[in-house]
Amino acid sequence: MWILSLIEQITGFIPRPTIIREDEGGFRQVPKPWKSWPWHHWPWIRWSWIKKPWAMWPWAPKDEGKSTWLTEMKPGEWYWLIPWIMENEVSKITTQVVDLRIQSVWTLDGHDIAIGGAIRYYIAKAMDALLKVQDYDDSLRTLGLGVIFEFVRKHTLDELRSGIEDLKADILEQVRKQSTGWGLKIQQVLLTDAGKARNIRLLGNGSSAVSQGSNV
Repeated sequence: MWILSLIEQITGFIPRPTIIREDEGGFRQVPKPWKSWPWHHWPWIRWSWIKKPWAMWPWAPKDEGKSTWLTEMKPGEWYWLIPWIMENEVSKITTQVVDLRIQSVWTLDGHDIAIGGAIRYYIAKAMDALLKVQDYDDSLRTLGLGVIFEFVRKHTLDELRSGIEDLKADILEQVRKQSTGWGLKIQQVLLTDAGKARNIRLLGNGSSAVSQGSNV
């Protein structure tokens, strides 16, 4: 009914606590009164308590001149949300798998092979994953495909067949290296065997996996 819809819209402007679920993480953003319009017109309003009571003390961490305060929202905790003033964003932080579609790549000696796989990861720092990379899931997929392409085209078919472990280790290392700072923990890279066969099942018989260490 329209009355219930109106009540829901009205209550949406009421300050309220926000509960972060155990499988979620994210950040809360608050504008600074002296840098963000229209708060600079009301200098007598002290918003520092929204961030933390001691934010204005001399020994407080410097904010590097940014116009907003950012607070990490951790799983299982609750935070106050004031509509129109605050903004929050959360994401799932549990283990996820992103598919690397099978792609056709030419080897150094001119053979056209098909290779695909998957990357298993989880979000270790949700605020970095949401702010430092645009669409981390799609970016990770593109990164993985690019790493595979660059490796395969620099090796012959015989080298790939005899050095599949090198291929897996290199992909894992490069994906972790190039995704540093995204707030992700790369747990595992799974690959289908490189070959000329047209029908290759992702993660089926003949697939292989590698996992070691971690990154953020």
